[in-house]
Amino acid sequence: MNLTIANVTAQVPQSVFEAAVAAIEKQVKEHFYPEWNVTADLNPVALPLNGKKAPIQAGADAVIYLGDSSDDPTIGVKGALGYHAANNKKIPYGFVYLDICARYKEVWSCTLSHEVLELLGDPDAAMTVAGPAPKDVSGTVYYDFELCDPTQGDEYLIDNVVVSTFVGKGYFALSGGSGKTNYLGLRLAAFGVRPGGYFQYEKGGHAHQIFGSRVTADQIAAKKKLKSVRRNERRVERLERAKPKNRK
Repeated sequence: MNLTIANVTAQVPQSVFEAAVAAIEKQVKEHFYPEWNVTADLNPVALPLNGKKAPIQAGADAVIYLGDSSDDPTIGVKGALGYHAANNKKIPYGFVYLDICARYKEVWSCTLSHEVLELLGDPDAAMTVAGPAPKDVSGTVYYDFELCDPTQGDEYLIDNVVVSTFVGKGYFALSGGSGKTNYLGLRLAAFGVRPGGYFQYEKGGHAHQIFGSRVTADQIAAKKKLKSVRRNERRVERLERAKPKNRK
């Protein structure tokens, strides 16, 4: 995959931005690929928006933007997906909002790493894995194929750049890979959640989220604020579209 990372803000110097993207590309090729057999070339570009829609980068299979939420005029607006579909010609996309990262004390490079790895794992945000139901839920459920959500808040350094850890195939009880549930080897059961993480599962045509013990109400509120551009919300919208329509 050719993945464009577009810096649409003047807050992050381009040299700092490019160093972070280089570290994440190293993570993709040296850490993520051996576990998930997926890799990418990351292309960092400076892309001032100046109030306009971002152009498509030639040859890009996907795009992730770095900027403030105010740089995206549709944040929180129903129909934002339509804007981005038109903007990106329906190629996979992601966002890292610097102001939201700062508010909740998350390092933006870690959040960018998180978005890159999850986009590579499931570009269309559509895959699920059948697994045992969480506590107090009966039967089998379908876990969304998000590779960094369960380990949110767990990070490490590559060339002095903070990056996100990620789950391994063992987390979804899949064969192959390292057999570990997460790259850092932290305590985490299959289909479980780390203290700062969360996961989403689907059952009966509905999506449900489980949060780790250290996730705060403010963090949950931030996720709701950004719901129209989050991958998990795109999954919810897919479920809604799949429901049979009432006929008159």
